[in-house]
Amino acid sequence: MDQSQNQTSSKFSKNELRRRSRSYFFRQCRIIVRNLSYTITENKLRKEFERFGKLEEVNILKREDGKVVGCAFLQYSKREETDKAVAEMNNKLYMGRKIEVHYAKDKSDYSRLKREQIKSEQIKEEDVVKLEDDEGVEIKDEDEDDDDDDDGEDEEDDDDDDDNEEDEMDEDNDENEEDEDIKPPKLLKSKKKKDLHNEVAEGREVFVKNLPYEVEADELKELMSHFGIVEKVLINKERISGHSKGTAFVIFKLKDSAQLSCRQSLKMKVRDQHVEILPALGKKEIMNREKAKQEKRVKDSRNLYLLKEGVIMAGSPAAKGVSQADMAQRLRLEQRSNEILKNFNRFVARDRLTIHNIPETYTNADLRNMIINFTSHKPRECRVMRDNKPSFGNATGRSRGYGFVSFVKHEIALEVLRKLNNNPGVFGKNNRPIVSFSIEDRNVYNIKQKRMEKSRLNNPTYQKKIEELKEKKLKRLQTRKEAKRQTLEQLAVAPNALLQKLNHKAKQAALVPKKKQRQRDIEQMVTPFSGELSKEGKLGLRSNRKITHQADAHLNRIKRERKEEKKQQRKEEHARNRIAKQGTKRVKPKMNVNELKKEDAFFNEAIGKYKNMISQVTKQPIRIGVRERSGQILDSTCQCGIAQLRLLQLLPCRTERIVRRKLIAWRQGRSGGIRMTLDDCT
Repeated sequence: MDQSQNQTSSKFSKNELRRRSRSYFFRQCRIIVRNLSYTITENKLRKEFERFGKLEEVNILKREDGKVVGCAFLQYSKREETDKAVAEMNNKLYMGRKIEVHYAKDKSDYSRLKREQIKSEQIKEEDVVKLEDDEGVEIKDEDEDDDDDDDGEDEEDDDDDDDNEEDEMDEDNDENEEDEDIKPPKLLKSKKKKDLHNEVAEGREVFVKNLPYEVEADELKELMSHFGIVEKVLINKERISGHSKGTAFVIFKLKDSAQLSCRQSLKMKVRDQHVEILPALGKKEIMNREKAKQEKRVKDSRNLYLLKEGVIMAGSPAAKGVSQADMAQRLRLEQRSNEILKNFNRFVARDRLTIHNIPETYTNADLRNMIINFTSHKPRECRVMRDNKPSFGNATGRSRGYGFVSFVKHEIALEVLRKLNNNPGVFGKNNRPIVSFSIEDRNVYNIKQKRMEKSRLNNPTYQKKIEELKEKKLKRLQTRKEAKRQTLEQLAVAPNALLQKLNHKAKQAALVPKKKQRQRDIEQMVTPFSGELSKEGKLGLRSNRKITHQADAHLNRIKRERKEEKKQQRKEEHARNRIAKQGTKRVKPKMNVNELKKEDAFFNEAIGKYKNMISQVTKQPIRIGVRERSGQILDSTCQCGIAQLRLLQLLPCRTERIVRRKLIAWRQGRSGGIRMTLDDCT
């Protein structure tokens, strides 16, 4: 080994070895990202992958026309960064697509692995696979051949992507990069695609059930040719033994022939055995039906989802107006039902209801009449529960306040519950009915069913009804047989005329409205006070903590509603008082306009005279004389050329103060006399 290493090392110089070691380390930090979105850009890719480390290079592969291939190479500077990127981003959704992140391989290693993989693959012959559903319906799995061809096309697309990667890698190899992925040249297909016709989509293929095991394809083809030209008949057989499964596929040339054969289902006989003819189904349709059946399967055998039906939530519109006592009773009943259902022998009945808050005076007949009046449905059983011992005034026993009601169908019981539950118009606003599905015991229910079966067997009238139903069924079968015989006779004489006649009848039947059947739309049954709706698959059990929280929330809501009612009452009272005051207020009599005009004219005239008098007085000086008697200041008089006026009555308050001040100064002997004008006063 040492000699071989020395020989290899001797072939290259030190610089060459260093360069190769750098390139090897460079390739260890390189990753490839596949299945990228076609709208990817370098900035988006950098932003997503730079959180693991610094990117030295981002190479998004593109075709010659510039379109993105959906693949890119990323170069990190450290091995730890590449490990993080591969671990966290592989098989993750990015821009709506699940991307694949792997370490980039060397060109020579990748091509060698691809050649070995191609050699290991063997070309397999395409088989026709039969698929049978739960009802025994089988189809030819020719869609699988189409799917295989589609897979081949997808492989071709992948090969194209890889070819584009190879072109990019050749360009990178010119830049001394030899680590990109390549694909070897594609192998030419040895077989050409068959021209497949989708008879199922065209409606020309039918599926025949309940065939005798001895029937051959030629015999079945001859029988089915009565409906039209038959192209092919395939009898389904076991793979190992080769025995017939009792089913077959028949392909007609025309769609009308297939439809006519389906109309004769359970009417045509093959070797004295009725056969069932159904339209063939595609693979996707069968898969969808299987999924729908799985979804419809009832996983909840105890019907616990029905507990949520009619529950009144604290903050819902249905809880508006519900009294605190009613809500407390609802929550107590819910807690009790949760405790009862801990026993796995208990289940929720689908057609039986319990009604609480029934008045004490109600009897069985009263309860039945109430249900008929409000819902127009007649209950099968209606019972008000009472005490075993008779009480004063009640010979049958005192009412316990609840009862049971049962109906024929679950839909009717559901409609009655949604119409009666929490309805304020039944027993009153503060005593609303609490309606829910009844909880039954499995053992007691089975005993009741056995008793009912025994009573029916011993009941002669019930046996007569069964016989009458059997006779009706036989008559229907006879009429169908006669109709079948007539159609076969007409078909032998004039097949085209019969087809036209049948098509005309079908069109007329589609135009004529069918009999009015009662279709109960559950969404339209909902009332504003009915409460929550149940949904199959969702359990209706709630914990005690949530139930107590509902009680507190409802109490707070009641308090808020009472405050709002008081505020509203106060507003209404204030409004009434305001209206009453306005009613007792005296209305002033209207003034005469002419009198008002006369008063205005008189007032204006007086003001004019006063202004003229003042204008004459302001031009003349005023001499004021003062006399003092026993230390009191007497009123001063003003000598004017026009008239003698009393000064204190004529002049304003400011002038009066000035006059008084001057009079005081004169009395103290400061001036020999007072002389002032009206200008000083103003």
